[in-house]
Amino acid sequence: MKRIICHGDSLTEGADVTSAQRWPNLLQDILGIDVLNSGIGGDSTAGMLSRFPNDVVMRKPDAVILMGGTNDFWWNLPGNVPMANLFTMVYQAQYHGIIPILGLPIPFDIDQALKQSYCPPEGGYARQLSKLESLVSQLKTYAENSDIGVLDFHDLFMDGQARIRTERFLEDGVHPNAEGHQCMAKLAAAMLCELKQ
Repeated sequence: MKRIICHGDSLTEGADVTSAQRWPNLLQDILGIDVLNSGIGGDSTAGMLSRFPNDVVMRKPDAVILMGGTNDFWWNLPGNVPMANLFTMVYQAQYHGIIPILGLPIPFDIDQALKQSYCPPEGGYARQLSKLESLVSQLKTYAENSDIGVLDFHDLFMDGQARIRTERFLEDGVHPNAEGHQCMAKLAAAMLCELKQ
């Protein structure tokens, strides 16, 4: 395996951390291979799908890590929209001989998010979190049934007792901080090291 692309939104792009702290960059350092970051802050899964031919297929990676859905739900889109878009990208990757891996989107800390001045989700935080958790559950099931690799980034930000690990978030309660990115990179590296063998 020589090249991996991380395709997603701000959780992949690395909002408000340095480039050296972003999990795709850390992943590249750990694996010693080319890891490209095609995350764009604010992007939806529809945007990811529209960019997929140029940002992923044309670059001919061995594998692609796909993570999205948070922004779809920010605008209160139906839950089947990110599922359809993500699996369309999975099937396109497979068609082009690229190994697809699904990254499960992380939860967020509602208490911290409510303290921020930015515009809240269209349907409210509780509704968004509920949709996000449903997406995570569906992605796990569909991936298992389709024999698709899954990186459970979601559980990295929970303590095992349904509580948010606040220490892994930026103050906005939505994006991972440097510690969160380190955890994501280590999880991805463990899976990809197995694929390299």
